[in-house]
Amino acid sequence: MEQAFDLDNDQAYLDWRARKLALHPAGIEGIAVEMNSLAQPSAAELAAVRQRVAAYNVALIRTRPANVSPQSVILLGRALSLIRTDANLLADAQAVSWITPAPLRTEDGGATTTKRADFIPYTSKPLSWHTDGYYNAPQEQVLAWTLFCVRPARAGGINSLLDPEIAYIRLRDASRTHIEALTHPKALRIPAHEQDGKMLRPLSTGPVFSIREGHLHMRYSARGKNVIWRSTTETDAARDALTQLFSTGDAFTLNHRLEAGEGFVSNNVLHNRSAFAEAPGDASQRLLYRVRYLDRIQ
Repeated sequence: MEQAFDLDNDQAYLDWRARKLALHPAGIEGIAVEMNSLAQPSAAELAAVRQRVAAYNVALIRTRPANVSPQSVILLGRALSLIRTDANLLADAQAVSWITPAPLRTEDGGATTTKRADFIPYTSKPLSWHTDGYYNAPQEQVLAWTLFCVRPARAGGINSLLDPEIAYIRLRDASRTHIEALTHPKALRIPAHEQDGKMLRPLSTGPVFSIREGHLHMRYSARGKNVIWRSTTETDAARDALTQLFSTGDAFTLNHRLEAGEGFVSNNVLHNRSAFAEAPGDASQRLLYRVRYLDRIQ
């Protein structure tokens, strides 16, 4: 598969491209898998998930809402051979992030002091197109993530998802110069993050597209702030091409609002999230469990 991303091997690319585009799912149902238990998935259920991830880099899992817990999400990841977690700033001891605009509580009932509202995923604001962990160091890239819904928003909170391999095809078909610019080792730079005088995350510099374990990996954020692109005409043109792709939409883009008991399992596909309306009271706020991994779903 790695030969398909060699700019000097057009035939390997065209053969892979034809196979990839022929796998277009018939809407969100084309990636859906019913699962009786997240904590103890059957061999057939796991095979169905792997088949969809192999084709689209993402699967939608549906289970009973009562089955969704931090521990069951972790156990599902292990069943998919996802072991190395990304212990990001607001994750718990198991590397599970509780994605909610409501304040987390300490054991004595008090609100935690972490500035969750400083991070857009933990608010009701829209999230622009990105891949998870784009600010991580090149050797600590997020290769997969799982995201499961406990409580949906009262309204809104719709995700759009696009396979990075499709984005690569669109860009390469338009101009190989786009790929050359985005595979440059200094294509995208994320400044260091400091808070209250403490270094929370160092400077991160790397490519947008890279090959990891023979597979394409994408590192991207459409944010205008705290994202510094390599200053070349070719990079500007590639960025504009990506912006155009996202603004006009693509036939391969999937849109879905996660309901209670539903979740995505993904090899870090491009995604965004629309704004949502919050329900009154912390106990009924939108809540999702997310785990990021340094492993890829094989």
